Amino acid sequence: MIEVLIPQNHDFAQYKNECKILYENLQDKIGDSQTFDFITNNTFFYLFLNDKKLIGGIYYFLDKDKKLFLNGFAKRKQHNLCLECLKMSLNWFKGRIYAEAQNRASALCLIRCGFKREKDNIFYFEKGFN
Repeated sequence: MIEVLIPQNHDFAQYKNECKILYENLQDKIGDSQTFDFITNNTFFYLFLNDKKLIGGIYYFLDKDKKLFLNGFAKRKQHNLCLECLKMSLNWFKGRIYAEAQNRASALCLIRCGFKREKDNIFYFEKGFN
C-alpha cells in the first residue's frame, strides 16, 4: 500500500535523510539545482512509501510565470509504482499542470499518466474544475 508523507508529518523525519540522498544523487538527471531543504520548505512536497520503503518524491511549484509545474525523483526499477504515485498526486490539483521531461523515460511516464506534449520537452496535464 502506498503511503504519502509531507514534510510537516511526524513520520517524514524517519525518511528525510534517505530521501535527501536520493534527491541529491538524481539532482542532475531531474534538472533541479535547488537544495533538498529548499524544495521541502518551498514547494508542495510529497514523499511516497510502499510498505514503509521509500519510492521517491514528487513536488509541485510555481515557475516564474506562475505556472504550476511538477518534478519528481524515485529509486530505480519502480516504474509502475512511480506511475501510480504520479496519478495519485495529479488528483490533488485542478487546472493545468506542467512538467519538463529530462529524458525519454520521463516523457513516457508523463504520457502514460495523461500528459500531452506542449512543445519540445514540455508537457501538460489538464484537470477540470468539476
